[in-house]
Amino acid sequence: MGWFWGGRNAQNDPAKALDDDLKQFLKEQQPRPYVPAEAPAEPSEPPQNLAPNSKPSEQTVADAAQPPEDKPLPKESLFQDGRYKHIWKTYIPQDEIIAATSTPVERVLSARKNRNQSIHKAALENCAFEEEMQQICLKGGNVTDRIRGRMTMCHEETKAFNRCYTLQAKFLQALGYMTNAGSSAEDEEKIQMHADKLYHRMMDYEAQVDEAKRNNQPIPPLSSLFNPNRPAPTLEQMALPRAMEDKMKKPLHEYPPHERELAARAALQEAKLTDLYAEDLFKYSVTMNEDRKNRQVFLTRVFGETIGKFLIPDPPKDPNIKPYSIEQLEREIWKEEDRPSSLPHAQKLEPVETKSSG
Repeated sequence: MGWFWGGRNAQNDPAKALDDDLKQFLKEQQPRPYVPAEAPAEPSEPPQNLAPNSKPSEQTVADAAQPPEDKPLPKESLFQDGRYKHIWKTYIPQDEIIAATSTPVERVLSARKNRNQSIHKAALENCAFEEEMQQICLKGGNVTDRIRGRMTMCHEETKAFNRCYTLQAKFLQALGYMTNAGSSAEDEEKIQMHADKLYHRMMDYEAQVDEAKRNNQPIPPLSSLFNPNRPAPTLEQMALPRAMEDKMKKPLHEYPPHERELAARAALQEAKLTDLYAEDLFKYSVTMNEDRKNRQVFLTRVFGETIGKFLIPDPPKDPNIKPYSIEQLEREIWKEEDRPSSLPHAQKLEPVETKSSG
C-alpha cells in the first residue's frame, strides 16, 4: 500500500512488468505533439544563366501534371497556410454541384425567384425617401405629429410609399431589369436609375394635372413615358391579346391614362421573359419526348394505336407557336419600325449614361 503515498522505488515500478509488445503499442497510441505547418515559401527567382536550349513548354507541362496535393487551397478554406489540405483535396464548390444536379425546371424557378427578389430590392432602394417619411411619421417628430400619426395610421405617407413601390417595380419590369444573364451590374444599375427617373417624370405630370384642375386650366397633353418626344399611344394601339391581358391585375382601360403605357410595356416584357423560360424548358423536354414516343410505339404495336395513344398521349407542341408576335405588338404600339425591338430600353438609357459620364 506504500505505492500510493510512500516514496516511489524504481524497482517496484509496475510499468517494467509489462510486455515489450504492450509497451510499444501504448507508445504508438500516445497523441503526437501538434506542429503547425510551415507557410509556403516564396518562389525563388529563376537563375539568370539559363541554358540556350531550354523550352518554356516543359515548365507548363510540369505545372499541368501536378498531383492534387500540390493544387492551391480553395478560397473557402480558413487556413491558407496548408493545414487540413488533405480534407480540401476532393472539395467541389456548391455552385458547381447545383449546376450539375439541378434540372431545368429548378433553374427556371430559381431564376424567376431571384429576379423577383432583385426587383423588390431595387424598388425599395428607389423608394427610400418615401419609406423614410413613413417611418418619421410613425416614430419620429414631435408629440403632435406622433398623435396625428397614430390617429391616421400615417395614411398619406403609407399610401405614397406603397404607390411608389408598385410603380417602381412596374418600371423595372418594363425596362427589362435582371432579364439578361450576360448584363453586368453597371448595366442593371443604369436601368434602376432610369426607372427612378421615369417615375419622377410621371409624378411631375400628375402634379401638373392637379394644378391645372385647381386653376380650371386645360390638362397638359400626355406624352409617351419612354419617349417624351412622341405622343402617348392610344388605348386602341395598346390592344393586347386576350391571353396576355388576362394575366394582368385589371384590364388596361381601368388604369389611369398616364399609367396604361407602363402597364402595357410591363405585360409585354413579362410575356417575353415567359417565352424565354418556356423555350428553355422545351429544349429539355425534347429528350423526354423521344423516350415517350418510343414507349408509345411499343404500346401501339402490342395493343393497337387507340390504346397506345390513350395510355401515352402525344407530346405537347412547341410553345412558341402563337397567334401573335410580341415584337410585332411592340412595333405597332410604339411605332418603332426603324429600331431593333429586342432591346426596348437600349435607346432609353442614353440620358442616364450622358449624365453619369459628365
